[in-house]
Amino acid sequence: MNKLLLSALLFFCASGQAAAEVTSKFKVDIYGFIKTDLIYSDHGTGTNEYRTYATTRADKAFRASARGTRFGMNISSGSGMNGKIEMDFLGLTESLGGTAGTTADVRLRHAYVAFKTGKTEILAGQTFYPITADIPETYNDYFLGHSGALWSRAPQLRATYVPVKKLKIIAAVVRPSAKLTDAEGTRSALPGVQGKIEKEFGKARFSVAGAAGVWKSTFSAQTADSSVLVAGFNVPLSPFTVYGEAWAGRNLSDFLGGLGNTGYGANAVPGKGGYLALKFKPKDTLWFNLIYGVDDPRNSKVLTKGKTRNSTAIANASALFYDCVETGVEVSALNTEYKDLQNRSAMTYQLTVKLLF
Repeated sequence: MNKLLLSALLFFCASGQAAAEVTSKFKVDIYGFIKTDLIYSDHGTGTNEYRTYATTRADKAFRASARGTRFGMNISSGSGMNGKIEMDFLGLTESLGGTAGTTADVRLRHAYVAFKTGKTEILAGQTFYPITADIPETYNDYFLGHSGALWSRAPQLRATYVPVKKLKIIAAVVRPSAKLTDAEGTRSALPGVQGKIEKEFGKARFSVAGAAGVWKSTFSAQTADSSVLVAGFNVPLSPFTVYGEAWAGRNLSDFLGGLGNTGYGANAVPGKGGYLALKFKPKDTLWFNLIYGVDDPRNSKVLTKGKTRNSTAIANASALFYDCVETGVEVSALNTEYKDLQNRSAMTYQLTVKLLF
């Protein structure tokens, strides 16, 4: 026993000495938070923590989860190069065929390198779509996906050009599928393309963005084109901020739009939507949000019993304690319309506690 203890002590001492000698020429900042969610819904809703829409199930549900916990690293060289790695635990293990499993898994959120040359920044890796405007400030980690906010993350090669101060022109080629495994979007052998023009006027910011891509069915070889135009704005009027976006497009499931409805050929599913948000922050340690969003695909193109419209109204209040503990409550009202089925509504209540680091 004494020999085993001595061996263990020598191992840990050697490990500690080796760790102390590790150096890097890069600056690395570690950040993240430990997040606990308590969620109650008075009617069936989609997707565990996300609560995206009201389902045809009438069951009530309570969920307690810490899977929203997140950690990441910002990496910089001090000479125009920077990178990011960020993960959380909201992933689900998938089969090679892309079928979602039931086992909680580490999920890669961001992983990219970016460097500047003159007035241009080049980014390679996974991060938010270029068309993404502002992410709504919700405790629900789906951030109004399928309720008016278009966003997702995917690997991409992006160039951002700043010809003059407060003007950005962004162009990117992007993986055409939001799924991590091989999916139909890759069968077309074409990348998606996205672009955005963003202009600031004082502290206000306005943008116009667009995206296009092609899917090809694994089974029927039919193609489905995906396209969208997005207009976004953010206007700070301290202590208030008003922001939002409006969009119109077709086959937008990879952008968390169109309520997952995709159609091949002449069955493409057009849709429109957007959201409007008001933030009130009377002090650095206290803030409130009112948010409303809607996703409205064209009913005539939606299959029988499919979702034809989804709207979500959200109110939340947040407070910061000890400079590192954030807690908040959120109330969401979901209303989902179905083709040839009764409309469904759900109220969701969420309490969140975060330790920020």
